[in-house]
Order: sequence, then C-alpha cells, then structure tokens
Amino acid sequence: MSGSADRPAARRRVVDVCVLALDRECWRTYFRGLAAVAPTYLRAFGRHATTVFGTDHAAFRARLDAGDQDAAIDLLVAGQPERTDTDALLRTMDDNGVVHQVLMSCGGATADGDDVNSRVAAVAAKAPDRLQAWAGVDLTDPRAAVAELERCHALGMRGFAVTPFWQGVDPRDPVYDPVFRRARELGMPLWLHTGHHFARHAHDLCHPRNVDWIARRHPGLPVVAGHAAWPWVLEMVSIAQRHRDVYLDLSSHRPPWMARPGSGWEPLLLYGATALRDRVLFGSATWVNADPVAALAEQVAALGLGDEVTDRWLYGNAARLLGLGPG
Repeated sequence: MSGSADRPAARRRVVDVCVLALDRECWRTYFRGLAAVAPTYLRAFGRHATTVFGTDHAAFRARLDAGDQDAAIDLLVAGQPERTDTDALLRTMDDNGVVHQVLMSCGGATADGDDVNSRVAAVAAKAPDRLQAWAGVDLTDPRAAVAELERCHALGMRGFAVTPFWQGVDPRDPVYDPVFRRARELGMPLWLHTGHHFARHAHDLCHPRNVDWIARRHPGLPVVAGHAAWPWVLEMVSIAQRHRDVYLDLSSHRPPWMARPGSGWEPLLLYGATALRDRVLFGSATWVNADPVAALAEQVAALGLGDEVTDRWLYGNAARLLGLGPG
C-alpha cells in the first residue's frame, strides 16, 4: 500500500451504510432490547454514548452501578427529540461530507404503541435522495419475519438487518431460508451482524461462516458483513473472495486501531486495497463512536491506502451497492 490522504476529508464524498437516527422512544426500545441480552454494551460503550447523547457519564454509570439499567437508559435518551428531525439530520450530513446514509432500524414495538421500523421508514421517506431505511427483522418466527419484510418493503425500506446474538438464532438454519429468499426477490440486501459481541449467547454465533452459508444458499442476495467480523477478519476476507455479492462494513471500529500491529486488521488492509477494493464499505454506527463522520473519514484516509482505494471505501463501493450512481 502506498500513497496518502492528499485531500482534506471535508472534500471527500461519504456514504455511511450504518447509521442509527432514532427518536427518543425508539432509542429507548433499542437500548432496552440490547441490554436485555447484552448489558455489557452499556458499560463498554457508555462513555462514547454519553458523549454523543450529551449525557453526564458519571450519572449514567451511577445508575448502572446501582443495578437500574432502565433508569440509566432513560437518562441516556432523555435529551433526544420526540421525533427525528430530518432537516437537522441532513444539515449534519452536509457538515460532514455525507452524500447518503443508510438508516438502520432495530425493529420491534415501542412502548407508545408504534414500531421502530415504521418510524425509521418515515424519516427516510422525507429525503429519499439522501436517506434510505433498512428494516430490523427478528428471525425467531420465520413466517412473521417474511411478513415484516414485505410490510417494510411496502413502506419504502430498501434493505434489512439481522443481529443473531440479539435473538439467539443461528442464521444457517434452513428454517430461515424463506426470509432470505423473499429478500432476494424483493431486492432487499441483508446487513448481518458479524464478529465480536457481548451477549450471553456463544461468541461464535456471529462467526463469518454465517455469511458464507447464506451467500451459497442464496446467490444474488447482497450480504453486508456488519462490523467486518473482527476478530475473524482473515476468515471474513477469505469468504468475501468467494462471493462477489459479499461486502464488509467497517462500522463501530476506529480506523486508527486498524493500522496497529497485532490489531487483527492486517488482512483487510492488505486485501481491501487489492482483491477486495470494491467490497469495503464505510459505516459510523453513530453511538459507539464519539468522533463525527468527517473525523472518521479522515482516519480512514490516514490508513495510507491511497486516494483511489480510500474513495472506494468511503463512497464508491456503497454507491454502487445502493444504486446511487457515480455522481
């Protein structure tokens, strides 16, 4: 790898493929669902989250230490708007050089009688040239999952996300074939959580072999390996080389750590600049990174991949996947 980031990050086009832009009740639904299966996330990313949400970290931790997760979550989300302000979201995108965002949904019902998928779809529908929504789908009941996939497609949602550790499901089970088959028919790419997690379920429930299995069983269905399967990066790189419709999403990881010897990211930096240069995507994951997108993009540029590969990672590959065109 050679070359450096010669252009300021602000001049680089960015497509962010993993954003959570939720309102207060949807954030509450998200964090309570996450904490029910993986409470460690609240501590592991608590400082970043409180920075992003403008919440006092000491007060947040005090509630966690007292064993009151719900109170900690209520404090964390208290300052979020009752409804997502699309105009404010677009202004933030403009400030950070973001051309397009994929708004991820966790799915599920909210306490006020609504549902997260519908609310996220409504936000994206206000600016379809800049935003698109991907549904959160629970695989636990395959028939219900297919029905939800179809409902969300009718709402204008363009893809869907599955997080195996959240539901404790093995996505390789053939019982879920109808979900992936229907997604392919609808033209809805899959974002699949891969790699490390803090849930009570087995660590390898999110191993990249899930991507290989789905890609083999459902050719033509684009699969985005969420979080790029760290610490199994070498396996993920090998699997991506087997399947042209498999992509690696960098979200939730800080680029400066990738360049450190022993980080485990060496295979991606090598093959991501060569054989997989067209399959690496940029994602921020919003609440787990206190840095704004422009700073994260600059950190990607500082990896020394060269301008051409950097632009592919930050914009070009996602633009192709999402059908945005070259402009």
